[in-house]
Amino acid sequence: METKPSKIVIIISVILMVINSYFAYLLGGGSIGYVAGFVFALPLLIIAISSIFKVYRNWRSRWFIIFNTMLVTSLAIFGNLLSMADKLK
Repeated sequence: METKPSKIVIIISVILMVINSYFAYLLGGGSIGYVAGFVFALPLLIIAISSIFKVYRNWRSRWFIIFNTMLVTSLAIFGNLLSMADKLK
């Protein structure tokens, strides 16, 4: 099994991380702690929990977990933004 992550997964994950950081900063009212917890600590916590299992102890699995976490975080942030925009109407 290939243990190197795909370059496209790394690039998309980093782009999603930057976008999530920006929007989490806006949603958190400029709170750096909110951004650090929501965008960075959450994926690291999920990686730590999944590293208990031997299957997930390679870089490919870790980047795949980061990618999926960033994708779910993006959906949560954009859903929150849409509901805030709806309340402003």
